[in-house]
Amino acid sequence: MKATIKDIASAAGVSVTTVSLVLNNRPNTISQITKNKIVEIAKSLDYIPNHMAKSLVTKESKMIGLVVPDIGNNFFADLAKNIENECQKSDYSLILANANNSLSETVKYVEQFISRGVDGLILAFYTDEKQNNKEQLIDKLNNYDVPIVTVDSWIKGLNMPGVSIHHSRGGYMATKHLIELGHKKIGCITGMNGNYSSDRRLKGYTLALKEAGIDYKDVFVEEGDYQYNSGYLGALSLIDKGVSAIFACNDLMAYGCYQAIKEKNLKVPEDISVVGFDDLLFSKMLSVPLSTVYQDIKKLGSKATELIIDYIKNGISKQEFYRLEPTMVIRESTRKI
Repeated sequence: MKATIKDIASAAGVSVTTVSLVLNNRPNTISQITKNKIVEIAKSLDYIPNHMAKSLVTKESKMIGLVVPDIGNNFFADLAKNIENECQKSDYSLILANANNSLSETVKYVEQFISRGVDGLILAFYTDEKQNNKEQLIDKLNNYDVPIVTVDSWIKGLNMPGVSIHHSRGGYMATKHLIELGHKKIGCITGMNGNYSSDRRLKGYTLALKEAGIDYKDVFVEEGDYQYNSGYLGALSLIDKGVSAIFACNDLMAYGCYQAIKEKNLKVPEDISVVGFDDLLFSKMLSVPLSTVYQDIKKLGSKATELIIDYIKNGISKQEFYRLEPTMVIRESTRKI
């Protein structure tokens, strides 16, 4: 049978109130000897706190909900892991949901989490031009009576704090690296048009070309979806168009580029240079280690958790959106021509 506070109080010879004060770390004048005794008895009885009962008193569930668009993407898997680690440091539990790149699924999970009494929500959502319910999402998120923070996601009109990598800076750095190596025919494989991170990475690509006096060409830009196969198909098309380098807007699509280049009996980087974006663990393990833009997922998760816990405890002070600086990681997949 599960041990209760009454069991601990009986074994320690103290009141239930005394046990509650000690186990919940409330201000008290109880002697250290008694405190130690209560803690040891609780451990010996394998006492597990009833957080639901506690939440009725404190009005806090100590739960934070996290919704991600694609848990199969290593980036979001790593992000979720880091957010959970940060939540645990502040005694919060994390509930995770995967929205399968759907705004309607995102809204569904947000409402489920709110009904379960979470103290706050961290949202990463996927948007593109084909999803026409953005206005509905904005209206709902702005009117929910629960703290919400966005991570690596944004839609104009949202009134809440958020944090992201500086995607346009990263796209600029990746493209400039290729330009400095002498490349002028640089292809780009994006995520879905209208997606927050993809649009900004493309913006950085465009800016780097403009600064170098290289004409932007629509035929050198292929729309992908951040998945391996779209990188593969995009690269096949770009190779036929005569590019000497490819900037893939995430590492998964860069891996697809490798396969396409191999099937064309070409080599990385001898024939085509490739740059990714993410710096996933596998990127340095490839037969030709991938040059890529590093985004600090640990720092991203830490900042998102810091924002939501501050929002929960102190209320929103300002709807500021933070951008973390990326870093260019140069490996063996790019070369000078």
